[in-house]
Amino acid sequence: MHADSNAYGTEKISRLLLKVAPPVMLAQLIQALYNLVDSLFVGEYSAEGLTALSIIYPIQLLMVAFAVGTGVGVNTSMAYYLGINKKDKADEIGGIATPLALFLWIIFAVVCWFILPAYAEISTTSKVVVKQVVTYGRIVCVAAVGLFLESSWTKILQANGDMKTPMFAQIVGAVVNIILDPILIFGLFGMKPLGIAGAAIATVIGQIIAAVIVMK
Repeated sequence: MHADSNAYGTEKISRLLLKVAPPVMLAQLIQALYNLVDSLFVGEYSAEGLTALSIIYPIQLLMVAFAVGTGVGVNTSMAYYLGINKKDKADEIGGIATPLALFLWIIFAVVCWFILPAYAEISTTSKVVVKQVVTYGRIVCVAAVGLFLESSWTKILQANGDMKTPMFAQIVGAVVNIILDPILIFGLFGMKPLGIAGAAIATVIGQIIAAVIVMK
């Protein structure tokens, strides 16, 4: 158990809120920046790419809802059992988080792989945009293992009172995404321009790095 968790049963609620809320709020804000940053660079690359991102955005929101919602469920259950001093039960629930996250990722990846072409075609009549929706969507959905694992592991740490590590992980992941976006999209430093696929790859790499940081 993290040392800060010992204060949860003794410190004033107002002080606890001021202590634990800002890191969580900042982490969620940074999570929302991924798509915004991609839109900024992709919009400079092509108008069709920006349209494709707007079409795939609801799918990304749904994916984040699955990943974060699962983590919140684990977090709530662990916090309950830690609060009544049943650490073994809390650890048992924490142990379920990883296989559950992997299971949901596989289900989501398979479904998205097959439905994305049809989803894109009912959203736009442009063949170019349809192709870019499928390209970007398949990368960010099929390779979203980092998002699902990071969401679960983050909530385990938070249930144990560690708010700073998840915040740090989100910041590092976002910075990596911002750095890689122009490099992969426009082909800087001699690399081949990947366009919208580069934006998707940058997002996935940022998520995986964030997951590695919170992997304790």
